[in-house]
Amino acid sequence: MNQSLTLTVAAIAAVAFTAPASAGIPVTVTVTGTVEYNQITAPPLGLAKKDDIATMTFLLDSSDFVDSPSFPTRGYRIVQSSFNLTMGAATIGLESPFPAGSTPYFVIRDNDPAVDGFLISTSYDFPLGVPLDQNGAFGSFIDNFYVTYGGSTLPSLDLLDALGTYTIAGLQVYNWTIDDGPVNPLSVAFSKIEIECGPKDSVIYCQGKVNSQGCTPGLSTDAGSPSMSGVPWTVTASNLLNNKFGIFFYGTAAQSMPFQGGTLCVQLPVVRTPAQSSAGNPPPSDCSGQMVLDVTTALPASLAPSFVYMQAWSRDPLAPFGTSLSNAVEILLCP
Repeated sequence: MNQSLTLTVAAIAAVAFTAPASAGIPVTVTVTGTVEYNQITAPPLGLAKKDDIATMTFLLDSSDFVDSPSFPTRGYRIVQSSFNLTMGAATIGLESPFPAGSTPYFVIRDNDPAVDGFLISTSYDFPLGVPLDQNGAFGSFIDNFYVTYGGSTLPSLDLLDALGTYTIAGLQVYNWTIDDGPVNPLSVAFSKIEIECGPKDSVIYCQGKVNSQGCTPGLSTDAGSPSMSGVPWTVTASNLLNNKFGIFFYGTAAQSMPFQGGTLCVQLPVVRTPAQSSAGNPPPSDCSGQMVLDVTTALPASLAPSFVYMQAWSRDPLAPFGTSLSNAVEILLCP
């Protein structure tokens, strides 16, 4: 690496990097089972048949929760529009509009008093279930689900500590019924519950700096979110000057601050990745240069789950400050 690049990178490089607090991470919950019996006749729930696969899925925000003042339970608010219950040909969501003053929760139990588990409820204390968008004899049908495991299954009430798959192994108690008042006309045999980071597409933001060839470097990414234990997931910087050295750098927050004739889009401190050549066409200079970074191998797996913010820097000898800057991207790293 030549001296001018070393000095420029030193101006933005961090001496240390601290992972951000895991707040606001989107999480998907998927519960799977098999219909045991169904005495409901009216659609859509009446379309479910014995042995149909049942799937209940919904989204949560890891920072959006309420702790019970009375029990070791924590209720995470379900994104109402995301809730979907499918059993064979039957598909139904939550009651719409949802009852005023009521909230659907995904509740985590930790040592309550010596068991762990999950439930869905309009209470963060008790398994009351949630109302569905179909009426029975006693008002809305209630989707009543809870599972109970041994007290060493979960380390805490933190949703992000609970990421993983839970099956019938270690199961002590479970219930998954569709209730009509005191009656349970539909029952599902529980199979597993999966609590997963995401989904969240990357978000491009900020403004790149026009380079000496009149091009604006920009970032693009693969679809979805990278799994740090999964397949390669890349960020690509394009419209760079050909055959110049550059880097990617990343941090824990976004910003927009004047820097080297362009905009610094990542809040300091930052971490830089190893330098690479933009390659491209042979001289003379044009905008055929490109840099590619596999996030799953370039960033520490220990950062997941969290958001990172990334930008590209490269050399541009004829530009002010002799440098080029891309726009930036917000990426959700998943385990």
